[in-house]
Amino acid sequence: MEFEIWHWWILATIVFVLLEIFIPSFVMISVAIGCFFAAWGAVLHGPVALQISFFIIGTLTGFLGVKPFMVKYAYRKKSVRTNASGLIGRIGKVVEEINPETRTGCVAIDGDLWTARSETGNTILLSEKVKVIRLDSIIVTVQPAGENHIHAEIPKNIGEVNSDKFLIRIGNRTIYIKYEDVLYLYSKNKITHILTKEGKRFVHDESLDRLNTWLPSEMFFRANRQFILKKDIISEYKSANNGKIEVFLKTQDSSTKSISVSRLKAHAFRQWINYT
Repeated sequence: MEFEIWHWWILATIVFVLLEIFIPSFVMISVAIGCFFAAWGAVLHGPVALQISFFIIGTLTGFLGVKPFMVKYAYRKKSVRTNASGLIGRIGKVVEEINPETRTGCVAIDGDLWTARSETGNTILLSEKVKVIRLDSIIVTVQPAGENHIHAEIPKNIGEVNSDKFLIRIGNRTIYIKYEDVLYLYSKNKITHILTKEGKRFVHDESLDRLNTWLPSEMFFRANRQFILKKDIISEYKSANNGKIEVFLKTQDSSTKSISVSRLKAHAFRQWINYT
């Protein structure tokens, strides 16, 4: 069987349809439509100029008609709120001063650190509460959060917190632990523990993320995902690799153990530890 011109046009149509399957862009399918139109021109024994005209008309039809239709209907998807987009409206805490002039700033949101910029153009100080209003790639734009929102975050259930002490209920007993009697809080196996100066340990129902949002920043510092520290527990600290800080903690047997403060929190830690 001898190949005629329209055969070649049909073959080209098939090739471009296959390319569209592997490279979905609506470009290949538009060209395929143009080839199919040109094939009809060849079937009608039209000259090459007519076939080219049919090809151009078909391709333009694909670009102007098929592509918008497919984008609007065939490829329409429901909006999915991702973890990142879910940051909008969340409340965070400034762990590095947000300064528009130096273009510095970092906020902690649910244990994660985000580079932050001020929506108002004003400096937002360390430990201030902020609300996320926009997300651009890995940078969040924030504004100061209202006090009403902050107080609304304080739980009124077991393990509640008030202005100067933890309230922990064990059975029918209520135990009060003053902030000044606490050495640090830590998380182990997703359970929050409170260590006191007397060496006693208590389990708290809230996560470190939640506690960190309302504990007084002049007393407590979120060193990393596992620890919230008080100055009483720190024996010394020193600079480590990659801008991190190694913090040495006192223990009940007079030995020490160390934890790491990330580079992003290093500046905030120095400000906190030297604050009187």
